[in-house]
Amino acid sequence: MLVAASCSGASTPAPTAAPPTPEPTAPPGTSGPGVTETEIHLGMTSDVAGAGETPYAAVSLAVAAYFQKVNQEDGGACGREIVLTVEDDEYQAKLALEQTKKLVTEDEVLAVIGALSTQAHKDVATYLNDPNGNTAHSDGIPDLFVSTGWSGWGDVATYPWTTAFIPDYLSDGRVLAAYITANLPDQQIGLLYRDDEFGQDYLAAMEEAFGAGDKLFSQPYPVGDEDVSQEIGAVVDAGAKVIVLASDPAVSADAIASARGGDFDGQFLLSYVNQPSNLASELGGGLEAEAIIEGFEQLDGVLMTAYLLSAVEDEENAAVVDHARIMEAYGGPAASSLSIYGQSLAETVVETLERACPDLTRDDVMAAAESLAGFHPSLLLPGIDVVLGKDDHAAIQAMQVERINADGTMDSLGEPIDVGP
Repeated sequence: MLVAASCSGASTPAPTAAPPTPEPTAPPGTSGPGVTETEIHLGMTSDVAGAGETPYAAVSLAVAAYFQKVNQEDGGACGREIVLTVEDDEYQAKLALEQTKKLVTEDEVLAVIGALSTQAHKDVATYLNDPNGNTAHSDGIPDLFVSTGWSGWGDVATYPWTTAFIPDYLSDGRVLAAYITANLPDQQIGLLYRDDEFGQDYLAAMEEAFGAGDKLFSQPYPVGDEDVSQEIGAVVDAGAKVIVLASDPAVSADAIASARGGDFDGQFLLSYVNQPSNLASELGGGLEAEAIIEGFEQLDGVLMTAYLLSAVEDEENAAVVDHARIMEAYGGPAASSLSIYGQSLAETVVETLERACPDLTRDDVMAAAESLAGFHPSLLLPGIDVVLGKDDHAAIQAMQVERINADGTMDSLGEPIDVGP
């Protein structure tokens, strides 16, 4: 067992029918905290038991399953087994900081990976980038591939030890704006956005592309609201023919239903945080097959961005088939968008460790992460790569625009749009 459960008592199922483990042959080199001759210790916090009412435990389970696959089938990384300790943060900022400090000071991990939630991670990132609080960053701990899309993590001067993995919302907004410019010119544009860091990144991208004048009408809605009928009504009344929704599935579904109930027949474009199946369930009013079918009928023609292969649409893709095998064999969750994301993140961590060999200090690991230019995790869509550099800590800045069809299938529209430097 290579995953340490938190105090919640949650644990990862034992792997089944795994091939024999190759003998580790650790190369010589300089090692930092969390590295022994036979093991590399990494840390992660997550909503392990679901107390925060999120499904994100699936991500950490998928990461752990992939690491076990690497240990069992590939001889580990740098000739060492990867040991992942996952602590339960209940999706709360205070707990996330406490558990991260435990991982650093007690477990002495080499790096922290895959942190979730912008709000929960802000204090954590401040700590990891400046553990002793002296405003210097020389003693930082790698804060690798965070799973929060706030563009602020790209401020390398403030967060030199933090790299993002999930596409940042500013980049996603720029992709949507580029698509609109190329394919929907001379249209009045409306933006409905959640009034926090998430929505404000999309606002910045739209204003950057279209200005804040007559061409763009932007309408915020308060965090926590799910009834946005008045706000989307204001967008429609302003004459928008193209509406961008920077909102979660529940709000996006309410906005689409409300606008179309008022005879809006223009084009919707959505943030990638809206999974089509979740939207269809929200619009159809349930998880039953009839509800999902009805929901997809209402989604016909809606556009959104994507960067990962789909567990449903691409189930026969060789990488997705192997993903399902790995999850089943090594105690991972059922294949889904979250498990596919988790394995993609884990593949990127393994590539980083391999690039750092034979020297596995924290400085070497950060330098290795910053060398990932053009790395393609197996479950990313074709044409979308991880691209990082010393001054660019946003891993994925290319997105594929896709059209949702009434039968639930997706059509890719053109090539991925890359807005990276």
